[in-house]
Amino acid sequence: MICKGGERVISIDNNFNIEASQYDTYTIRFKFKDYVLTGDDKFRFSIKATSNSTDVVFSKDVYNAGFNYVDLSIALGELDNLAPDTYVYDVAIINKNTKKITTLIWSAYFMIKGVAHNVD
Repeated sequence: MICKGGERVISIDNNFNIEASQYDTYTIRFKFKDYVLTGDDKFRFSIKATSNSTDVVFSKDVYNAGFNYVDLSIALGELDNLAPDTYVYDVAIINKNTKKITTLIWSAYFMIKGVAHNVD
């Protein structure tokens, strides 16, 4: 579980399933064991509607050369086009020089929980 200001913002279980409140902003740190990102590496976080779908409904790239982690920040409004529902996400490291793609997490759930408030 990740907390901000003493309140639950998102939760992540042992299978990497993520549960987040609709409209919230947060940062998720993905840490790599025995790997340091190079200048040619990009970390890609992608959300699909279903596990069998190839239609990506959200994608974000993060660069953090020289470190063994990335911080994926979800800003205000970034996921507003996704209705409360259960989606599937995956994360990968893509090297632009070697064209190698290493999938780190796949077919984990990304659940958006509806809330009563909305930020204008």
